[in-house]
Amino acid sequence: MKFVILAAGEGKRLKPLTSDRPKAMVEVLGKPLVQWQLEALSNLGVPRDEVVVIGGFGYDKLKEFLTGKVQVLYNPYWSAANNVLTVYYALEQLNDDIAIINSDVIAEEAVYALFHPDNEPYAVVDGGVDAAEEEMKVKLENGKIVLFSKRIDPSESVGEYIGLSYIPRRLRGKMLSIIEGMWNRGELDRWYEDAFNILCETVPMTPVFCTGMLWTEIDTHEDLERAKQIAAQLQKEKVEGDV
Repeated sequence: MKFVILAAGEGKRLKPLTSDRPKAMVEVLGKPLVQWQLEALSNLGVPRDEVVVIGGFGYDKLKEFLTGKVQVLYNPYWSAANNVLTVYYALEQLNDDIAIINSDVIAEEAVYALFHPDNEPYAVVDGGVDAAEEEMKVKLENGKIVLFSKRIDPSESVGEYIGLSYIPRRLRGKMLSIIEGMWNRGELDRWYEDAFNILCETVPMTPVFCTGMLWTEIDTHEDLERAKQIAAQLQKEKVEGDV
C-alpha cells in the first residue's frame, strides 16, 4: 500500500502565505503541513518508501524540503484541473493499493491508523460534526456511501469526509477510466470526490468513522488558527505520553 499525499494545490484562500509556496508548505507551529503528516505516518511505522508526495504549484520548494525524506513526484496536469487530475496522476504512476491523503489535513495518529489494506474502497468520515454548507458531506444508503457533495442537506448527511480515502489496486483501471471520461467531457473543474461519486454507482464505498478523533482541514486563515490549537494539543499529548 502506498500512502499518497496530494500536495499540488495552490491554497489561494491562504494568501499571502501561499504566494511563494504550495499549501502543503504552510507552517503550523513552525512545521509545514506535509511534515505533520509525514511524522504521523512515521510514528505509525509506515516505511518511507511507501510514502509518495505529489506536487504541482510551487513544486521546487516542496521537492527541496522533501528530498532525502520521501519520494516526490511532479504532477504535470496540476494547473489544468482541480485535484481530480492529481489523483489521476497517482493512479497512472503507481500500480498499488493507494491511501489518499489531502495535504491540508492535520490529524492525530489514530486517524491515519484507520488506513488498512482492503479489497474494497473506503473513505474516512467524521460523524460527530455538524458539517457546514461548504464542507464535503457524505450520504449513505444501506451503510454504504452513495454521494460525496457539499450540497447534501445536513439532515441527510452522516458526517464530513475528512480528506483520507483508499482505493484498492483492483480498481485502479476503473478509476483511471472514470477520470479519463470526465476529462473527455471537459469536467476538469471537478474534484476527485466527483470521480468517487461515479465509482459509487457500481462499487460500494465504505465509510470508516473517525468520530471523536482530533483533526482539521486548512482552507482559510480561520482554519489555520484552529489547526494551531489542535497541533498544540497533539504536541502536549505526545509530551505527556512520553513521560
